[in-house]
Amino acid sequence: MEGPERGNWQCLALRDVPLRVRLGVYPHERERPQRILVDVELWRRLDRFEGTSLADCLDYDRIYRWLVETWPARPHTELLEQLVEDVFAKCFEDPRVERCRVRIRKPEAHGGRGIPEILAIRERPRS
Repeated sequence: MEGPERGNWQCLALRDVPLRVRLGVYPHERERPQRILVDVELWRRLDRFEGTSLADCLDYDRIYRWLVETWPARPHTELLEQLVEDVFAKCFEDPRVERCRVRIRKPEAHGGRGIPEILAIRERPRS
C-alpha cells in the first residue's frame, strides 16, 4: 500500500485521551493505576468526501468511548505493545480503516522528566 504522503487519503485523529490504567513491569507500577495519554489516527484512501451523514465518516467517537469505558477497568497489562495491539484490533473493526497510527505515552513514569512512549503504524492486511 502506498503511504499517505502519496495518493489521496483522509485521516481522522483522536489526540491526548487521558486514561488511568494498570500498566508496567516494575513492582511500583503494580501498586496503582498510572496516567497514560493515547493518540489514534484512522486512515482511509479517499479521493473526495461525498457523504451526507455521520455514518459516512470514520467514527473516532467509537474509539474514544471504548477507551474511556473499558481501559480503566482492564486487568494489569505489562507492556505498552500489548495496549497498542488492542487499539489496532478495535480500529480495524471498521472495514473502511486501511491504516492506523497509535501513540501511547506515560507522562508520569519518570516524574515528568522524560516521557516513555510507543508509536506504531499498522496497515490492514491485504486479502
